[in-house]
Parts: sequence; structure tokens; C-alpha cells
Amino acid sequence: MDTELAQNKMGTMPVRKLLINMSLPMMASMLVQALYNIVDSIFVARISEAALTAVSISFPIQNLMIAIGVGIGVGVNALLSKSLGEGDRDRAQRIALQGIFIEILCCAVFILVGFFAMDIFFRGQTADEEIIALGKDYLSVCCIFSAGLFAQLIFERLLQATGRTMLSMISQCVGAVINMIFDPILIFGIPALGIPAMGVTGAAIATVFGQIVGGVVAIVLNVRRNVELRVSLRG
Repeated sequence: MDTELAQNKMGTMPVRKLLINMSLPMMASMLVQALYNIVDSIFVARISEAALTAVSISFPIQNLMIAIGVGIGVGVNALLSKSLGEGDRDRAQRIALQGIFIEILCCAVFILVGFFAMDIFFRGQTADEEIIALGKDYLSVCCIFSAGLFAQLIFERLLQATGRTMLSMISQCVGAVINMIFDPILIFGIPALGIPAMGVTGAAIATVFGQIVGGVVAIVLNVRRNVELRVSLRG
């Protein structure tokens, strides 16, 4: 085992302390992930009942994206930890790259859903044209620009696999804070600054912007702090 790996807390810290040290940031990350939908609902409810209903109907697709992204990430996480524990850095590198590639494929699927399946999905839930229109405005943005979400999910799991759960939590919190700040600004607008009110579309833009920022932060933290893995574009 090389020096970098030997110094990793997953190989040196007592098990009980390690469990607490790793689990608390991961629990906080899951809570923060849930805040995206909650914050959107709080602000959108001030627009109209139809807007809140449209966003609520959108949640299953958003949760499906998160479930798929997290599911792939958890599998990658487990295999990565095992490979790093065995000292097989080459295999760990291949697992990380394949996990990222699978997340890219999943993102591509949901981009297609955002372009072509919105009308079918909402008309299967309601016949109210206002709700359908608002729902399509919200969910299409979340699906078409879901790259930030999938990047955030996989690169956070790479940090977790090497024991850097605090860094993973930081990327989640940054994205959630961005969402909380921009939600009211984009939903209701600031006429004095020339920012128009965009309603549910503004809520969606704030959400994906937060996810993109969180994803970028997770990538940067991997590049600069995750010494066990070196992710390359060519790979």
C-alpha cells in the first residue's frame, strides 16, 4: 500500500470514530438534497395553487433522477472502496471512469425525456391545462439541464469512497444555498434591477443553477483534494 493510501483515515482511524466521522456529513448531504424540492415548493406556493400542484407532480421524475444517480454512485462507491483497500489503484481508476460514463448516459436519457416526454407525463396526471403548462415549464428545465445534478451525485460519491465526506457535504451545501438565494429572485423578480419574474421557470432555473454550481465544486474538490483518484477526460 502506498504512502497516500496508508495515510487515508479509512485505513488508520478506529472503526467507531470512522463511522461517526463519515456518517454525519453523509446524512447532512441527504437532508440538503431534499431541501431543493422543499424550498421550491415554499416559494412556488406563493404564486398559485396550480403552480404548487405542477411542481409537486414533477417531483417523481426529479426523485427518479436522484435515485438513479445515487444508485449508480453507491455501486461505484462500494467497488472503489474495495479496490483502494486492496491497493489496486488502476482498477479503482477504471471504476471511477466507468461510473462517470454511465452517469453521462443516464443524463442523456433524461435530456431526451425533457424534450419529448413532458406532455405525455403531465397529461397522464391531470387534465388541467394550466397545471400541464406550468409543469412542463418547470420539469423540462430540470431534465434538459440535469448535467449538474448527475455530476454532483457521481463526484460526491468519489469523494465519499476515499473518506472525504466533509468535502462531499460542502459541495451539496453550496448548491443548496445557491438555490435558496436565487429561488425568490428568479421566481418573483426584482424590477428595480431589471430582473423579470419568471414564476415556476425561475424556480427550475434556480434549482439547476444550484446543481451545476454544486457539480463544479465537487469536480474541483476531486481534482485538487482526491489524491487517490485521477480522473481524465480521455479516460
